[in-house]
Amino acid sequence: MKIGIISSVVATILFIYLLDPLLRLITFLLFNVFSSVAQAYTDRLFAQAALLSGPDPSFALLSFLAGISSGILSSFAFTLLFFWNRPEPPKKRQLLTRSQRWLLRWGGAAISLLLVGAMILMVFSTMFQLRITTSFTQHLATVAPYITDQDAKVLKSRWTRMRSESDFRALYHDLNQIAEKNELTLPENKVYSFSSL
Repeated sequence: MKIGIISSVVATILFIYLLDPLLRLITFLLFNVFSSVAQAYTDRLFAQAALLSGPDPSFALLSFLAGISSGILSSFAFTLLFFWNRPEPPKKRQLLTRSQRWLLRWGGAAISLLLVGAMILMVFSTMFQLRITTSFTQHLATVAPYITDQDAKVLKSRWTRMRSESDFRALYHDLNQIAEKNELTLPENKVYSFSSL
């Protein structure tokens, strides 16, 4: 009888002070934190769909392959710089001098790191062009009902003749004026937003 009473008291204390707070925490995480994250992710998907362009699978593949290649090349450079301590060959058959080995080691690491930089630049420039183009398509569709077809064609023509950032800014100055005149809010331009990266 004593054992039954003691075990029920211990079980009650464990439930009240250990299991109950743990269950409340799990419930809070499931219904508040995770639902907020899921809702934010869903909202982001709808905002991306509003760009009038679906996801580009070739860009995702390019990013994936560039990431793997960058990791391999970075590991190779790191290994060359910090772990490659090749023993001195015997004096009679010395294939490379000490300076040649140093040049091979540091040259290989430098080339690997340059290739990593080139891959990062390639992915960034592709992402930049995708975002700037899809944002312009979305913004032009936003103002299109409030301008003539001729004005829309002129804006597209100016876009295709764009050669610098100043051309881009001049075009967007006019687009923003059209939006303000018609009390429209253009969606955030994904190019200059760090939150979109």
